[in-house]
Amino acid sequence: MKKASVFFELISGKQYPSSGHINRSTDSLLVESKDDGLYDDLTVQGYLKFFKNIADFRDPLEEYIATFSLSDVWKTKIKKLTKDQRKRVSLYRMFLFTPEVVLIEDPFNDLTDEGIELYLKSLEQLRTNNIATLFTSNYTEDLLLLSNEVYRYHRLTGLEKTDLAEETDGDTRKNDESESNQPKNVFKVTCKLEDKTIFFSPDEIDFIESINSVSNIRIDDEYFPTDLTMNELENKLSKFGFFRCHRSYLVNLQRVSELISYSKNSYTLILKGNPSAKLPLSRNRLEEMKQLIEF
Repeated sequence: MKKASVFFELISGKQYPSSGHINRSTDSLLVESKDDGLYDDLTVQGYLKFFKNIADFRDPLEEYIATFSLSDVWKTKIKKLTKDQRKRVSLYRMFLFTPEVVLIEDPFNDLTDEGIELYLKSLEQLRTNNIATLFTSNYTEDLLLLSNEVYRYHRLTGLEKTDLAEETDGDTRKNDESESNQPKNVFKVTCKLEDKTIFFSPDEIDFIESINSVSNIRIDDEYFPTDLTMNELENKLSKFGFFRCHRSYLVNLQRVSELISYSKNSYTLILKGNPSAKLPLSRNRLEEMKQLIEF
């Protein structure tokens, strides 16, 4: 998390880089750190009214209560709010200032599924007002819910744009797998770590994630890179119950426990025993998955 704070301070000009320089085209930006507090003794209404005056925001606050899903706590003291509600109050406060850019650290940290859904809905209000948003998170799955562009920080090379795997041509892989549905082949996914080659049975694998064109086998909290491409893995593992839920994710359907819809176009898969892993499900893959597991 310290990396995110340093990153935000560099962008906002509060800290100077030790080498090189940063070109900043605007100073109209706001930063929200993960542990930022609110004024707990004020009501939601009083808190936002206070910042409305500072920001010289012209519209009535009540006009956006529903947008930020705060109607039921409008006159409640902030100290009585849930984490979900506090995050939306904070988002509303930033909206009042109508900055050009907002930088937000780990927005989904400790939020419930409902909280994530309402947060994404509230976020649309900022985007429709042309407020650019930049988020940090430890989880790529969270960032994919927030944006189509994801960057990773590498200690030696700095920020690198994540190369999300190319979408496969869905039409070419339909209807020709019926004869290979029987799990009769023995297959192991191989991963090389230094001088060792590790073999994984398909049923050991939770999911596979493509990061910068490298396929990473995910088992519990550990990642193991493999030389196989996502398309090769999909071809080999589909008969073992794996499904390409997103261009960058191949999930073991036996591990899926929940399907959550945060919006009309946003679906997420939750895995058994690992609720923190939230895998994106592409809208155009939803029907295909429904047919596979018959729900």
